[in-house]
Amino acid sequence: MAARGTSKRFSVDQESRIEQAYAGKRSPSSGASDHDQGDVRSCCRLWEAKTTGSPLKPAKSISIRLDTLEKAFQEASSEGRIMSVALSIHNPASILADRSHGNVDLVLYRLADDSARKGCFCQEDHRG
Repeated sequence: MAARGTSKRFSVDQESRIEQAYAGKRSPSSGASDHDQGDVRSCCRLWEAKTTGSPLKPAKSISIRLDTLEKAFQEASSEGRIMSVALSIHNPASILADRSHGNVDLVLYRLADDSARKGCFCQEDHRG
């Protein structure tokens, strides 16, 4: 397990929150191998997780490149899943932060993926 307070630990903790919230499964390699894309898989989504900030240096923003999103989309599409990106900004002072861990956790996915579903969502979308 990653040492407490390290960026790796923040990433693992974020992936664990996604895994629990969406009844998913964390990738053992955290998406680092060619045969194991993405960070977390759930019934219909492939999650890419991005995190920034720490208790010593809370973040005020997070950046994500278009090529990162395109890669996540291609990987999810190759498995017949919906691309979902989880963004986590550690900043306990934010009114958006979860008080239990101090992160602002957001989910990003394509509007087209929702509109194509016409209101039909997986059971995972109703967990919480």
